[in-house]
Amino acid sequence: MADIITLNDWTLDQLRVLGATVYDGMVPESVETMTGGYILPYLAVWAQPLREHAEQALAYCDPETAGGVNVTAAGHSAGTVRAWSQAVVQALNRVPVPGGGQYVHAEPHVPIQYDTAVTPARYYQPLSFTFAQP
Repeated sequence: MADIITLNDWTLDQLRVLGATVYDGMVPESVETMTGGYILPYLAVWAQPLREHAEQALAYCDPETAGGVNVTAAGHSAGTVRAWSQAVVQALNRVPVPGGGQYVHAEPHVPIQYDTAVTPARYYQPLSFTFAQP
């Protein structure tokens, strides 16, 4: 059975190899910028604790543990965010994790947003994944 520390470390490692800055559970007030004052792309990971299902079906066909993770992809343009979002889905969706189980890209599928409440302003897209382990 996977534990949340191992699962979170694996998730962060899967995303770090993509090349963007990865934040765990927070985004600092000041993020890295490039020439022109645009933000460098980053990924923010918001992991949820694992839990057991309240009741197992008699056929024992339900996963034993469940949980989830949300990953926010952010960048200076909608195209940048679109590309990073796709890379995150490919890195996490249905990829076996240590100890068994997998993430599945899940609802809600939120469109790319533009945040003007932060400086510099940025495009971002939250991605949701559920985790299930047999």
